[in-house]
Amino acid sequence: MTNPTLAPQSDEYQQIHNGIVQLLDTARTQTVRSINTIMTATYWEMGRRIVEFEQGGEARAAYGEQLIDRLSQDFKPKI
Repeated sequence: MTNPTLAPQSDEYQQIHNGIVQLLDTARTQTVRSINTIMTATYWEMGRRIVEFEQGGEARAAYGEQLIDRLSQDFKPKI
């Protein structure tokens, strides 16, 4: 088995180089989209749980609970 050497400026080298660059770019784009989708769903679910807790089955939440302030303080060291 021979080990082919390609000149850095050859057409074959440019093809393999460009193909790998495109592969990496595609993977990065898909990764970002997946992460954004997961984070959006996570934040939506967090909001849903907070609203559900605050409303306690009622159509509107009672004021004065300060749930958001307390959660914010409790999560600061963890985030």
